[in-house]
Amino acid sequence: MSPSNRVHSNMRCVLGLVTLLLTLVVFGPSTALASGMWSAPTAIESGGSFYSVSCSSATFCAALGGPGSGGNDAVTYNGTSWSAPTQINSETEILDSLSCPSATFCVAAAGGDYYANGAIHNGSVNALTYNGRSWSATTHVVGFFSPVSCSSATFCVAFGGPSDLQNTDALTYNGTSWSAPTQIIDGNGALGSVSCSSATFCVAIAFGVNIGNGASALTYNGTSWSPPTGIDDHLTDGRSIDSLSCPTATFCAAVDGSGNALTYNGTSWTAPTQIDSGNGLASVSCSSATFCVAVDEKGNALTYNGTSWSAPTKIHGVGGFRAVSCPSATFCGAAGFGGQGEITLTYTTATAGEASASVEIEKFKVTTSSLVVTIKTSRAGTVTITGPGLKKTTRTVAVGTRVMMVALTKAGKAERAGRKKIKLSVSLQTSIKTVSRSAEIKL
Repeated sequence: MSPSNRVHSNMRCVLGLVTLLLTLVVFGPSTALASGMWSAPTAIESGGSFYSVSCSSATFCAALGGPGSGGNDAVTYNGTSWSAPTQINSETEILDSLSCPSATFCVAAAGGDYYANGAIHNGSVNALTYNGRSWSATTHVVGFFSPVSCSSATFCVAFGGPSDLQNTDALTYNGTSWSAPTQIIDGNGALGSVSCSSATFCVAIAFGVNIGNGASALTYNGTSWSPPTGIDDHLTDGRSIDSLSCPTATFCAAVDGSGNALTYNGTSWTAPTQIDSGNGLASVSCSSATFCVAVDEKGNALTYNGTSWSAPTKIHGVGGFRAVSCPSATFCGAAGFGGQGEITLTYTTATAGEASASVEIEKFKVTTSSLVVTIKTSRAGTVTITGPGLKKTTRTVAVGTRVMMVALTKAGKAERAGRKKIKLSVSLQTSIKTVSRSAEIKL
């Protein structure tokens, strides 16, 4: 199989033979990944297989897939749970590429393939957009259309061509319509991954250009694409650079199916470095030049700190991963699979520090018109103080001790005159979880 066949790799072939287990997971930064701090799974669809996931923040992700090997459903994540699957494409093609720069804009692309009679076939092509509420009708764009990357609701890049083996053209989206295809590599190659940090910077990966079956990179400056430059000739057994992530114009990371990683500094690429021996790296996502997560086909995750990659850590015990998306260093979403499974799963977890987040009521003092509370927090976040006879008070706090003054209501002042007891509640909300404490005090 040609290494250009990123989307339609050996993993895709497996989809036609067994029912896979989709796993959608969300997790914190490298400390959480290393410790494997996962919550219990929640089923969101029976018999599903999902191919991609894209998260714009800790409160929004979308994923594409569907029952069996269909791939025509979408689910969204709101920071707490995944929605029920919604069929967004009534045609037969598999939706396998997704990009969501915000919670109100996504583009989904179908690679022109569909599943029938136990095999994957080439078909027509679809592109759909999401506006935060619903998906648009299918737009037929070009013979083969995948993958896609959007830096905003008014700029996307996608690749197309007559087939997955002649995927030589680039198309752009301006918020309203797609441009005509422009050929950016010759017919001896095929375009694979693409990542755009802005409307004036994108990087593309191509195969079979300049270095035989190796991989080349091209950059886009807002007007034109550069010639391809060879970056990875270490690909074996039909493997490819399966994923690329460029959070800025001066940093990209890429991973290949042979377990290698490469980085780009705005000028040149590093040589491929083996970081996951024996496992095919399926996806990488970077929120900055100092935080990336890569996932592999065996259920492992690796993190990058700006200098080096961590060792692979098993975080999905049932199967492997297809995609990962990290909008920040404290949140990622991932899509995975497991042999013979019939349900889809979602996970949530806190970081190591947030898992032990605490708030304590150290002391309090009652005045004629207010309650003065001294609290101590172990994590930065939002503190809220409530109670009968108290005006609800909310403050953003750092780690440590803080004094908060809470005004008494008219009823609270009356209760104070009668020396009545009330229940005081103090909560601390971090980016992942909320903890609280309460105390009975005499007004």
